[in-house]
Amino acid sequence: MLVGEVMTAPALSIRADASIDDAIRLLGTAGVTALPVVDEDERVVGILSEADILREPLPRDPRAHLRPSEATEPQDGLVGDVMTVDPLCVTAHADCADVALTLADTGWKSLPVVEGGGQLVGMVSRSDILRSLAVPDEVVAGAVRSAFDAAGHPEWRATVHSGHVTIDPVPAHLTEAALGTAATVPGVRSARMAATDTTVEGRAGPA
Repeated sequence: MLVGEVMTAPALSIRADASIDDAIRLLGTAGVTALPVVDEDERVVGILSEADILREPLPRDPRAHLRPSEATEPQDGLVGDVMTVDPLCVTAHADCADVALTLADTGWKSLPVVEGGGQLVGMVSRSDILRSLAVPDEVVAGAVRSAFDAAGHPEWRATVHSGHVTIDPVPAHLTEAALGTAATVPGVRSARMAATDTTVEGRAGPA
């Protein structure tokens, strides 16, 4: 599965000269965990996450402390003061399997998706990838049938179980084509030929 097939687009963004208070309101109302920071040409120059904001001093509640705490100054800084600069970005043509590993290894929740010039085109998150794995089997089966039709082989038949496709036997010289066609369908985790050991991973990756 490619990032462009699951990403959220268009993506919310913010400028480096916006206030932290503005960023907090945008994060809270939009229900996202990070905001890409863009310049006047919509190029990604940073990213502001919930963690970046939480590192800043928050107002303390005196009820939680034995002694009164000192007053905390309101957050009047700018996004550029706390954002992470030069964040890792991916393109819409990146493989979701690679992005999933990056998110798992780093603990990040999302990544900006950019065009060749660095302009923001979307965001891809853990949730986006997980939703792609939860496609019902009947939906995947229909998409596989459509892919076979588009490839000029409406006679090919397949069954789907938990995202894994099993293709009825086809002539030997068409095996690779049938497997490759099924494997490119979003939501397919793997494709195999019935009664053989020939298997390829699908766009949704391994189970």
